[in-house]
Formats: sequence, structure tokens, C-alpha cells
Amino acid sequence: MDELSLLARALPDAPPPSAEVVEKARLRLAATQRKPVRPGRANRRGPAWGWTLGAAATTIAVVMAVVTLVSNMTTVPAPMIVPASGNDALLRLADQIAQLPDERDDYWRRPLLNNGLIRVRAGGETFNVLQSSRIDLWHPRDPGDPVHVEQWQQFVRPATKADERAWQAAGSPGTVQRACTPGTRAGDCAQIRLSSKPSQCVYTRAAEPGGVLSDRRLGELTLADLSALPDDAEQLREKLRTYWKTRKNSRPEDSFKDFLPMAFALLELPVKPSVRAATLRLLAELPTTKVRGSIIDPLGRPGIEVTFIKSEGFTAQFGTDDEVAQRYTTILDPHTGTVLAANVAIAAESTEGLAKGTFMDYQAWAPEAGWTSERPERPRGCRLSDRPLP
Repeated sequence: MDELSLLARALPDAPPPSAEVVEKARLRLAATQRKPVRPGRANRRGPAWGWTLGAAATTIAVVMAVVTLVSNMTTVPAPMIVPASGNDALLRLADQIAQLPDERDDYWRRPLLNNGLIRVRAGGETFNVLQSSRIDLWHPRDPGDPVHVEQWQQFVRPATKADERAWQAAGSPGTVQRACTPGTRAGDCAQIRLSSKPSQCVYTRAAEPGGVLSDRRLGELTLADLSALPDDAEQLREKLRTYWKTRKNSRPEDSFKDFLPMAFALLELPVKPSVRAATLRLLAELPTTKVRGSIIDPLGRPGIEVTFIKSEGFTAQFGTDDEVAQRYTTILDPHTGTVLAANVAIAAESTEGLAKGTFMDYQAWAPEAGWTSERPERPRGCRLSDRPLP
């Protein structure tokens, strides 16, 4: 397709672009269509690092840039074409949320759904089941109040209608055998019991010394520490530098450059909207951050797909004689900048029983996440645990 000729036909009344504009547009379009070589099967051990933006999306951006230039060329000289940057979406989102009110209540609630697909066999049939567990945390503003955490096994059931039909064809068994590829440890191929109702509930309830949050990716922080974070991107960078220098269990070889992408953890913590905006601005400038575009998250919510650190890898849980490629991503709320789903693994290719684009594993924040005045109570049928929960 000759995109520039197409534009000329679509805008017959507009003066033609200059030769300089045409040449620059063609060069950018040609550059986007150079695809990297797909890694060979023999090299599929361990994650791959780096990212590739889709040529089609970039082509659209270039064409739209030329449309804008052509339609405005009657009054101004032809400008240089500015390369489209997907990370600008984070800057626009930051501007949008910076002025949101800082709403706080008695408890910060973090309900996480941990879901994953498992390939199983039963009665001569092979199909997928979806395993779901839920961890619900209430962290009080008053550090003297107890932190309440409860964990449920939500369900283990056929993942799709097609999987349900295969399960029924196998006789609707209550127990299935995990299907493992050659070389998998026998202990990882145990039988799995299916269930449709929440079960196996355990909970803990205790005051955290000093009010330290359970999320220690950036260090031992409290709600007061989060409230004091600067809402300027450069000042936030320097504050993160102090966390990098003082955090425990850090490896000496980890540089601040390696640590900085971990700033995305702030998007999962109860920070002020202005601090969240500063975090997005900081992340948008990092070479490790790549915005992939719009996406519907595993719970059916619209979001923005972003990778902050690692974006590609492989899994041996599916397929018969090969590993299956998958990509990892984070999905942000397009209105608040908070995380809708994290550690999302998406199938990057199709194989037996698995379609490309399927969500394979993920952690999704339930819709009730956020500040609440609701006081947690001991759930019925739940066992008190003497061990800390995640």
C-alpha cells in the first residue's frame, strides 16, 4: 500500500506536502517494517529481554502525522515529523490524574486474585482448568490497629466452555491429573481436585511493628512514608535513590539504574494521585518502559498495557514437544493510573488447547480495592494461621 498516495486521494483539496516531508515519512515507515528475526527453538531457554512495537501501530501513527501536516499546511511552513512515542500515553495519563483528590479512609484494602491456567487430563480427555485464589488485606491508617489478611481458595474449574465440554465428556470427574511435558518433576504433576466454591480459608490478624507495609519491594515503608513522597518526578527519583541505598537484602551488583524501574510498585500502593502522576512521568522516561496500547484486562475492564522490566519468556506447561512463548505485562487503569492487573502472562503463540492472546497467569486487583471505612471482621469458616500470609 502506498500510504501517501492514499492520503492524497483522501484529501483532494489540501496542498501537497513538501518533498522533505514525503521523504521523512517514507523513511520512518520503512524503518517500522523491519521485523526482528524470531528466536530459534533451540534458544528457548530462559527469558528474553527487550521489546518490539508493532509495525502496524507505528504505521498508523506515521500516517496520522502526515494527515495532520497536510491539513495544516495552508497557513504554516512544513514542520519536521516528530517520531511517535507510545510512552507519551503515560505522560497524558499523569496530567489527567495529577489533580484528582486524595481520598483516604480508615483502611487501605488490597484484594488480589491470583489466577492461572493448568493443563490437565481425565477420562481420555485433555483440557485446561483455571485455578483461582484470593488474598484480601486491610491495612489500617492507625499503626496500632491490627493488619487483617485472609486467604481463600476461590475455585478450580474448567477454564472455558470448550474445556467444560471436554470435562463433561470425561465424565465430569472431581479430580484430574495435571498434564506435564517430558522432563517435568513428578511432584509437579500431582492430581488436582476441582471445586466451584471458596474453601481452605486462613487468616491472620496482628499489628505490624511500626506500621510497615507488607509490600517491601522498595523497602520497609509505612503509610506515613508514602504520604511524604514528593510529587515531582526528579525529586521522586532522588527519594528512590535513598531507598536503593538503604533497602535490605539488596544485591551489590544491582545498580540504581536496575532498581529504578521498580518504581512501578508505587502504582500498586496507596500514594496520592499527584505522586502517582510523578511516578508515571518518571517511568515514561525510562528505556525499559514500553506502552503496548489499549487492552481488556482478565476481569473485563479496559486498561493500558505496559511493560516496565521483562516482557517475553517461555513456559513448558503447554504444548507437547516445545516451550510456548509468552509475554509479561502490567495493565493500568486508564482513569486513575493504578494497577488493574500485574504479572500478567499472555500466550504469544497458539498451541494445542491454548490460543494466542490467552491470559495464562495474572494477579488482578478486585474492583473493591482502595480506601474503605469498612472494618474487617473474622470471616466465617476461616482458620486462624500462626504464619504470616503473603
